[in-house]
Amino acid sequence: MTQVEDAVATPAPADQRNAASAGARPGGSSRRGLIGRLNAVVAGTPVVFTDAAVVSFAIWTLLYHLNLGLNLRPSVIFLIWAVLQPVAAYVAWKLRRRDVAPRPTDDEAVTGPADAPVDRASVLRRYALPVVTAVGAASFAAFGKGALSWWLAAGFGLVSVVSAWLTLPRAGRSGGAVAAAPVRATTPVQGYVVLLVSLAAAYFATLFNRVSLDDVFYVGKSVWVAERDTIPFKDFLFTEGVLPGGSANPPLPSFEVFVGALARALHVHTASVLWYLLLPVLAVFAVLALWRLVQRWAPRRPLVVFGVAAAHILLVAYYADALNTYHLPRLTQGKSVFVHALIPLAWVYLTDYLEHRSRRALVLLTLLSVASVGYTTTAVILLPLLAGAAGVALLVARRLREAVLCFLAATAYPLLSGVLVQVLRGGVEEAAATYAPLQELRTIYELTLWLGVLGLIGGLAVWWSPLVLRRGVPQQLAVGAALAVTVLMVPGVLKLGGDLSGLTAVLWRVPWILPVPALVGALAVIRLPGLARANRVLAVALPVLLVFVFYTQGKPMWYGGKALESSPTWRMPDNRKAASFWIKNLDRPAGLVLAPSTVMRALPQVTAEVRVVLPRDLYLTDYGPTTPFATDRLLLAKFADGEPVDSSAVAGAMDRVGVGLVCVWKGNTTVPAVAPTLGLEPFASRKAPGAMVCYRVGAPGSATGGS
Repeated sequence: MTQVEDAVATPAPADQRNAASAGARPGGSSRRGLIGRLNAVVAGTPVVFTDAAVVSFAIWTLLYHLNLGLNLRPSVIFLIWAVLQPVAAYVAWKLRRRDVAPRPTDDEAVTGPADAPVDRASVLRRYALPVVTAVGAASFAAFGKGALSWWLAAGFGLVSVVSAWLTLPRAGRSGGAVAAAPVRATTPVQGYVVLLVSLAAAYFATLFNRVSLDDVFYVGKSVWVAERDTIPFKDFLFTEGVLPGGSANPPLPSFEVFVGALARALHVHTASVLWYLLLPVLAVFAVLALWRLVQRWAPRRPLVVFGVAAAHILLVAYYADALNTYHLPRLTQGKSVFVHALIPLAWVYLTDYLEHRSRRALVLLTLLSVASVGYTTTAVILLPLLAGAAGVALLVARRLREAVLCFLAATAYPLLSGVLVQVLRGGVEEAAATYAPLQELRTIYELTLWLGVLGLIGGLAVWWSPLVLRRGVPQQLAVGAALAVTVLMVPGVLKLGGDLSGLTAVLWRVPWILPVPALVGALAVIRLPGLARANRVLAVALPVLLVFVFYTQGKPMWYGGKALESSPTWRMPDNRKAASFWIKNLDRPAGLVLAPSTVMRALPQVTAEVRVVLPRDLYLTDYGPTTPFATDRLLLAKFADGEPVDSSAVAGAMDRVGVGLVCVWKGNTTVPAVAPTLGLEPFASRKAPGAMVCYRVGAPGSATGGS
């Protein structure tokens, strides 16, 4: 760090500051004082905002879980939560901490001192094995095909992680931190840049028009809570709480109930609260969480690391279920907040505790575990894995006490809440999500780290992380995380875990414990030992090259179709939105509504008053995909979509399911052609947008019950 940077980072002695103030012209001191206070607020915002968000939502989740035994209305729980917000603010204030990290030194590069004379033969002996085997592991994982490539990727990866750990200085291997070194906080310049990026992300997130099929459940559940002021522990999509909740509706998460309760309290439609109010707040939360991890772990130039990480999130994020797709396009889903905000913060709190023995960090880690369960049941799986990965590294470093404390802080509540929910509600099987088989290893790698050139970069970010991150605890934690994911990549290991736990459908998310964007960003500040001129070139070339590769090889969040709007929007095309509200406002006959599949997915997000035949076909798996309950609904959905089907079979299915109203797009010719045969009477129609015609089921024998 230069002398100028040292002067900025290190406050001047008090007598010098007083002398400077005394010599200032009248009024200058107050202006500088105001600017100084503003700078301090901006620089402290990442810590205050993220910690307060963790504490606040942890309190909500605790109240929600307590209510599993009390069965109070969500509006009552929300009122209690609102009253307790001063307590949350006080706790966050008491737990406040300057966002500090040991000042990086020039020897914190891949291979030791960057510009000083070095013994290159010694460097090669120490670092050749971890560096080369990491390249091999990433290459086989990103480009290989077949079982052999995965055996080689896992084997090279294990060698790389273990050899990287052995090359670390003895202090690093024993977990020794550089706590006595000077520390730096987020500077005002950094604070303004990060705050500007977070606000831009907040606005940008509201412009996305990418529809997620999962929204029918997440938004639909919040709509139910807002309109009925009850928590739908049983099925709310197909029936009025008659069927079991199914794998999509475990009782642990509290986020959707919070959204519905907030909308009810504000007297605003749930979708508007979600897309226009909460989404921007969550975007700021995720961006600030990323910055905090970068500030903790980056060996140097954290703004560069942050910028490259942000570019990776934006530009490598198109495919469904890819890691970065869970950022702005799907941040209103609890699992997205967990992976892009709480996972980075978990590593921050672990780092803070292990470096500074901070009890505050341990308390925050505990509260984070509570909040994580409130966002997603995935936390019940991933938090123990994350804590176990860190614990293994600590045990190897002979830090038994810290390993036990960190593991308990991160996992006690998730594991205990899972047991209690099973006792109170019988919900563990519902959270297991056993409706899908385990993904192939190649697909699992692709969803988190991608394939091809991008997969190579992602693999290098993981397997080089013990070498490229800041020395001490960050490198130690990186060893544990990389080792855990590498072991799980060994063919057969995840399958065995799925067979033993019954969690096969969600085990593809285990690489989520890796903060991939931050690790990729750290590649941008690699320095080579003893090569001052080359390092000056790399300082500019590496960030530019990485962003260029992201742009040319990846696909951005907004890729394809009309993914962005010119103004904030619901995640729903205008024609579906208009048609859904129109159907809601009709004086409908009794029975279920049969409509095009896209409209039936949209209606639960608009109102809980309308029951549709098939909200989403995936959820039928929980009730038997080959039962008449499922096959009738699948047949009727094809009919409403205009596909050719047997009209006599449709008549029987409509009677068994209990269809009362059939609505189709005006371009649908299949339904009008057979409407007289099926006893469908014209009921209502509307013009564009969402031009649609509805028929009332009026023929004898058309039932209004349900199968």
